[in-house]
Amino acid sequence: MAKLSRPILERAARPNIVIVMTDQHAARVMGAAGDPAADTPALDALAARGVRFTAAHCPAPLCVPSRMAFLSGLEPHRSGVLSNDDFLPSDIPTFAHALGAAGYDCRLVGRMHFYGPDQLHGFAARPVGDIGPGWPGAGPPDIGPLTPARGNRGAEVPGSGVGETSYQAYDAAVAGQGVATLRELCAARDSGGAPFCAVVSLFCPHPPYIALPEDHDAVAHRVGPPRLPPPPARHPALAEWAAAGGVDEIDAEAAMRARRAYYGLVRMIDRLGGEVFDAVAKRDDTITIYLSDHGEALGERGLWWKSTFYDESVTVPLVMAGPGLPQGVTDTRVTGLTDLTATLLDWAGAPVLPGQSGRSLLGAGHWQDRATSSYYGGLMNIRTGAVRHRMLRRGDLKLCVYDGHPPTLHDLREDPNELHDRAADRPEAVAALTAELTEGWDAAALARRQAISAERNAILRDWVKATGPQERLRWRDPRPGRNRYLT
Repeated sequence: MAKLSRPILERAARPNIVIVMTDQHAARVMGAAGDPAADTPALDALAARGVRFTAAHCPAPLCVPSRMAFLSGLEPHRSGVLSNDDFLPSDIPTFAHALGAAGYDCRLVGRMHFYGPDQLHGFAARPVGDIGPGWPGAGPPDIGPLTPARGNRGAEVPGSGVGETSYQAYDAAVAGQGVATLRELCAARDSGGAPFCAVVSLFCPHPPYIALPEDHDAVAHRVGPPRLPPPPARHPALAEWAAAGGVDEIDAEAAMRARRAYYGLVRMIDRLGGEVFDAVAKRDDTITIYLSDHGEALGERGLWWKSTFYDESVTVPLVMAGPGLPQGVTDTRVTGLTDLTATLLDWAGAPVLPGQSGRSLLGAGHWQDRATSSYYGGLMNIRTGAVRHRMLRRGDLKLCVYDGHPPTLHDLREDPNELHDRAADRPEAVAALTAELTEGWDAAALARRQAISAERNAILRDWVKATGPQERLRWRDPRPGRNRYLT
């Protein structure tokens, strides 16, 4: 596979667009990315016939803010979606609105983590909704005896292993409906209908780390322990989070059990995603894209889950193939998911989203290696005070600013594992990058917004508990008894 810093991605003529999205897939856990333990033939094949980005970043290392930024093109502090409890306002247009305005038939199948009464946000139809709650406090899926394995604390990791879950069943249902929806859309397009954009969104490899036996056993023998050990001391901005999450309580045996199951879940989503890829693989008018909303630490540095700006958490897999794209190349540009948003609109000739932060990846113009990400807290069942963290990746430098704590600076060229903080050694670089990163980003104003949001959310949770509002599109497992360990 050729490695190009700036391959030319040409503009196709209003192509169909198929996006397969997953939740919490670490960019490094892919055969095409050089991971010998990953069993990902479908993703590897997509990369072989297209472009794989090696430095794609999520707008936030947390589900809802990242997804809403991708949809709207707005960074979290612009949209107001700062945490997993926040709603995307219905008057903020998404790329589905813009593509629809340009004549596209936009469908969403599966997970998008929408909260509130608007479960479409511009998509014309959503035949399968979320497996999770559509209102804050509405309650997670019932997974019976596997419930102690669900969550984001050290106490849940020992519950990882081999078994059958509703989450796996959900992903199978989403993939099956995704293929059926694509058949319908392709038939309509071939009969002179509109171009389409279909988003097929899976839940795994998100916790619980429980994999089907066939997937677990195919990779377990290849999975080793974490590569990077815990540091002697954590940055103070991460210390409270790590303590609240109980990451230091996870022993080596539980960590390996979780890692093996995670790789098994990646194998499953590759298989299911491959079914979707295959549904349009022979078409010469369709762009196929794979991405995830954020990464997964999986024990590296003694950390788990997401919510940090280390590459394990903040970078995402991004692969695309189709007309106008070179084959078998890696694109090393520093980019982010809001740049993908801008690219979708460019392909379609669709209206630019107001205030969008992204830049189209298409064409041969100058590219500035730059990406930002933000984290404000809100990870399920890790309770900390409100935080205001922000990251800028500029070329090889990564600056992280923390409200109330000193910044960090890493040089990824000389230190790709982010082991050495250079902030004290390079004050001029810290000053220049901080000025760029914090322009228009007001930590005090965000603190006030977070306080108001917390008050509003408390009332909404009480209302949900008291009234049980309808969740019209929520997917319910028709066979909840399936949830069990299989050893």
